[in-house]
Amino acid sequence: MSEAFTNSYFYALPYEVLAYILSKINTVTLLNFCEVYECDYFLADRDVTRTIDLCKAYTLPDLVELSKKIVFENVTTLNVNCLYWVSASKLRRLVRRLINLETLYAMQTNLSLTSYDTEVFSKLKIKKMSVSVDRHEGINSHKIPTIETLYLSVIEVTAFINPWVLHMVFPALKNLWIDVEKPCDPKIILHCLHAGNKNKIFFQVKARTPSINFDHYGLSTYYNNRRASQPYVMCCEKFTAKQLPSESIFEIERSSEESWRILDELHCSKPYGPDDARKLFLNESNVDTMFFEELNFYHNGPVCNDRCRNAVSQILKSSCSSKLNKLCIMMCLFENKDAQEAVKTEDSYRATRERIGIMNKTANHPMEGVFKNFQGLQHLEVFACNQTSHHSAIQAYPLITIFEHLECLKVEIPVTLDGSFLIDVLKKCKHLKRLLITSLSQNEKLNMNLALAIPNATSLKDFRFQNHRIQLDKLLQRFSLIKTQKLERIVLICEEIDKMNLPSLQEFFDTHPQLIFVYFLIRGSTEAVVRTAQQMLNFYKKKHPSKFFLVKKIDVFNRIRFEIPNVHLCEMVKSDNRVASLNALDGFVNF
Repeated sequence: MSEAFTNSYFYALPYEVLAYILSKINTVTLLNFCEVYECDYFLADRDVTRTIDLCKAYTLPDLVELSKKIVFENVTTLNVNCLYWVSASKLRRLVRRLINLETLYAMQTNLSLTSYDTEVFSKLKIKKMSVSVDRHEGINSHKIPTIETLYLSVIEVTAFINPWVLHMVFPALKNLWIDVEKPCDPKIILHCLHAGNKNKIFFQVKARTPSINFDHYGLSTYYNNRRASQPYVMCCEKFTAKQLPSESIFEIERSSEESWRILDELHCSKPYGPDDARKLFLNESNVDTMFFEELNFYHNGPVCNDRCRNAVSQILKSSCSSKLNKLCIMMCLFENKDAQEAVKTEDSYRATRERIGIMNKTANHPMEGVFKNFQGLQHLEVFACNQTSHHSAIQAYPLITIFEHLECLKVEIPVTLDGSFLIDVLKKCKHLKRLLITSLSQNEKLNMNLALAIPNATSLKDFRFQNHRIQLDKLLQRFSLIKTQKLERIVLICEEIDKMNLPSLQEFFDTHPQLIFVYFLIRGSTEAVVRTAQQMLNFYKKKHPSKFFLVKKIDVFNRIRFEIPNVHLCEMVKSDNRVASLNALDGFVNF
């Protein structure tokens, strides 16, 4: 025990309280704590090290430190999600030493269901497991008889990856969660139901919605949803007779307030997620008394009309939205009928013409009252909509500053929005960790205002910016002005840049040694510029195996095998909308 530990407030805590606190932090932080305060005896405590949590532990170069300090016999849960840089042999070696392992989370790692992997798994008593299977891999025939709960992420369903094989390999399987990336036949759902007696099944697949009644399987479907340009999601579960409701969720909604009936009449997708849908299905609450945590109002053009927008506004102003954590909306919701339109005037001689431009902010916007209903919002996504006029909708963007607790902002910028609101957003939203901006047109004012805003991003860890043209050197220089350097991942996508100076790149990487993922997609660049920049990036990424730095002029989506690790591809490169949907990295723990 060090002198620093005895002088800290930790020393005043009872041992049991401190041990409980340490059991809740990730393992890398635990190792650092014990090293700084010289209290390695906590690593031998069964209650502290029952769980090894290395999920997204990008600062961990390898697994050597674990083998030196942690008593493996105490470990019952191992979470190595997203440790893409650790080889399969090292991960198998670690798993093999955990003789009392019951739960294994290994999504987006080099572990899979190959013969080498299943041989290790079959010798343990694992009851719950999650793995990702590559498109070129199948499922080996080694039986793993103890697994009851399984998450499986596959690229596509093949003869070697199908529900019948799952039933042979996992004969005791009761709960199945499967994500399929490529489009597949909806019969996969029926096959999974036939393959054994399941208690719970979650699907997230690109397949047509099957018209199936699951009652004769003993399962109740409480969530069956597909939003625009998103995978089809279905959640089924076996409930007891006492749990089952007397009326369906759809009957509950039809008996509710007018705004929910309008969304039902317009055949809008359900805006809430699976967790809230389950509570509604079991009559634990209804849409009038429910406190929704996530709502998603992303839609296609045909359902974008005044009735839909008014219904959404009423829902967001109601008490059921007062405790929202995540929200996805579209720009059409910001439309203000009283906004001043852009006009043109001419003098009597018609020699000159004066233009009154589009106002980017206004006082007393109707969305102000809506936003103030859920000021504790932490995650906001705003997408553009071509069904509404820009001149009135863009005046609501400055109201985003109302959400002072915002941690993630994903926004699609229309051509008429100059981005000046970002300056105030980054000044007032001090907890903002993720900022993802997409502009599909040439917007030079956005470049200027974003550069002015960046130095205020003191908590920013993830940054994604897509524009037709990016002032690369200037943007990177502005990042160097941030007082607290926390940036870990940055993605820039554009058709062209003003210039790329190697000294600017070098200064950027020297200022941000904590960077883990860098991806520059510059479609209009030359091969020579890309090659020179990549050589510099290679120099900085060789210091740590988890670092992934890439400069390209061709989209990685055009390749058969993605070069980019899936966790960075999904969270940073793709602009997927996953609010109020299934997210296995967060949700499978409670599955």
